[in-house]
Amino acid sequence: MPPKVTAKDIRENIARARAYAKKSDYLKTLSCLAVAIRGILTSQIFGTEKFEIYSHLDEALRDLNKMTMIKRLFPQGLKYTRGNERPFYHILVRLHKKLEEATEKARLTKVRKRLSVLDENLVKAAALVKAGNQLDARKLYRKISEFFQDIEGIDSDIGNRLTQFGMFAEAVEYLNKALADRASDPRAHSALILCYEGLNEDEKAMEAIKEAMRRIGASENLYLRLAKLHLKKRDWGLVYNNAKAALDRNPLNAEAEKLMKLAEPKIFSSSGAKPAQKPAPPSGGTGEIKL
Repeated sequence: MPPKVTAKDIRENIARARAYAKKSDYLKTLSCLAVAIRGILTSQIFGTEKFEIYSHLDEALRDLNKMTMIKRLFPQGLKYTRGNERPFYHILVRLHKKLEEATEKARLTKVRKRLSVLDENLVKAAALVKAGNQLDARKLYRKISEFFQDIEGIDSDIGNRLTQFGMFAEAVEYLNKALADRASDPRAHSALILCYEGLNEDEKAMEAIKEAMRRIGASENLYLRLAKLHLKKRDWGLVYNNAKAALDRNPLNAEAEKLMKLAEPKIFSSSGAKPAQKPAPPSGGTGEIKL
């Protein structure tokens, strides 16, 4: 059985309705009033307590009828007489539903309009880049990032766009910011690695790959990229180990096999030394990805 409604419960709901009315939150005001009215219908409250409840309810209805939205819909105010709680309860419930639907529709319209503005500015920024006006494009991307900061993934999106345009130095700032907000963003990790590779910042590229492994898991592609970066430094043991780790994940990876064969004579002497074990992926990965 549902818990018994007390006079205290009803008074508290009326008090909440009045508090929400002062904040111009008409949906919560209507909801609390409806709960209070239902409490009057289903409770066994008489005498002084019921008289006090009706007195509080009259004050709450005056607050409700002063609200801008209610005045617009009901210029004469919502009418309620004692003893007619049931029809008034249904009026409150229907009104709440209609206003909730209208509020959601307005919210979605506003969101769609805002996303349309975002798309228009992203297209404009891309056009500036293609026209060779990178300075104005950078300024516009910064404004987009600041104005639409509440949209999840906005910095990751901008960083990826800049990466695709070959604006690696500019992209790094947005990608690092994106990863500070969401460390498991695979697109941001992939783009950041590509940026450092494009800038020939090999140490940072290797650190970015290792961070990606920690955050989102090791993969054939990441091991292969590490092997290539170590090749530039002639770190033959690490070239071999990472290439082998990539080949273990895909025995058909011809590039990894080629790197192993290239590194093998550099690190194994005629004494018959064994290859080092494949590197273990950094801890903290949650699964393999393709980058």
